[in-house]
Amino acid sequence: MWITFVIGLRNLRRRPGRTLLTIGMIATSTLLVVFSIGLREGSYAQLIELATGTWSGQFQVAADGYRETPSLYETIDDPAPLIERLEARPEVVGVTPRVNGAGLLSVGDRTVGAMVTAVVPEAEKALFTVPNAVKQGTWLGAPDDPEALPIVLGIGAARRLRADLGDEVTYLGQAADGSIAAELFTLVGIMESGDATLDAGLAFIRLGDAQALFELGQRVHSLHGKVHDIDRVQAFTGAFAVGEGLELAPWMVVAPGLEQTITADRVGGDIFLGIILFVVVLGILNSMLMAVFERTRELGIMLAIGTAPRRLVAVIAAESAWMSLVGVIAGTLGGVGVILALSDVGIPVGSEPVEMGGVLIDRMTPINTPLGSLIYPAIIFVAGTLAGLWPARRAAKLDPVHAIREG
Repeated sequence: MWITFVIGLRNLRRRPGRTLLTIGMIATSTLLVVFSIGLREGSYAQLIELATGTWSGQFQVAADGYRETPSLYETIDDPAPLIERLEARPEVVGVTPRVNGAGLLSVGDRTVGAMVTAVVPEAEKALFTVPNAVKQGTWLGAPDDPEALPIVLGIGAARRLRADLGDEVTYLGQAADGSIAAELFTLVGIMESGDATLDAGLAFIRLGDAQALFELGQRVHSLHGKVHDIDRVQAFTGAFAVGEGLELAPWMVVAPGLEQTITADRVGGDIFLGIILFVVVLGILNSMLMAVFERTRELGIMLAIGTAPRRLVAVIAAESAWMSLVGVIAGTLGGVGVILALSDVGIPVGSEPVEMGGVLIDRMTPINTPLGSLIYPAIIFVAGTLAGLWPARRAAKLDPVHAIREG
């Protein structure tokens, strides 16, 4: 068998120009595939980080049905042991609880509807980037009056209320026991998340203040967590038991729109990669057909002296395999090298960078993945090798007498 591969390799020297052209085409196509996948997967990773690392978290725990229809009364009654169990897992970076309540915010005679979200300020800052979106003031820092309760408003809500730092903000809503929830807060920060709709009706207060305001005791509405390896979050959430009446959901479930967008974009990308793969197959097919045509007389003589047709098929297939192998290796190394070179500097996205929740994306950063640097190059190699089988089978079916006469 090894002799067949040696003969196939030596045959590449017959037409060095055509061989180099075919190998160059395979290498260029492979490089494009590796780089395209690296850029695509890098962009997806940035989008996922933007969506999960700013605010929502890479996984969430809430009462069954809470995500679909949030309610003040659907709570996690004893969150502390669950948080401890989650944070004890090696996959988990950290977990933080939140409370949500809708109501009215007032400054003077101006009022807006708002969704008040209560957080543990230090934990949010350690896990997520939304505290970085505070453009004025502090992230739930202590007001000048030590007895005052701090609040952070979205810039849209602050403008509608015409509120400045230090102003008193009145909250009015409903508590979990059916009573009126009313409290005075001091505006200590104004945030600009990048989402105008969010900024128009979002307010942050401290978790303990919200639990007292809404008469929740130690109850919370949701837990939001972060993992070390986001690629394994689905396996983690599928294996971890949170208890009866609770749901542990990965980011794909929490943000289905993002998952669907990435899936749809992958389909379009795969069509592009399929076109490149077709070009590779066509190029190798053309090269091997020309080789068979030029060697018709030689192949006829080989068949006439007793060379087995399957041996002829193996030699020609070995030629296409060698060209595919060299081209794929060169293209993969080139693609991986380009990605490594751009991994630190990135590719500018244009004049309008994306900013959301304290994260600024002004460059696309490609990444090397097994899909781009191993799987697709292997597919190209196999496809290129198989492309040589048709010319090889055609050569094996030649009539020796006719091939010698016409060659």
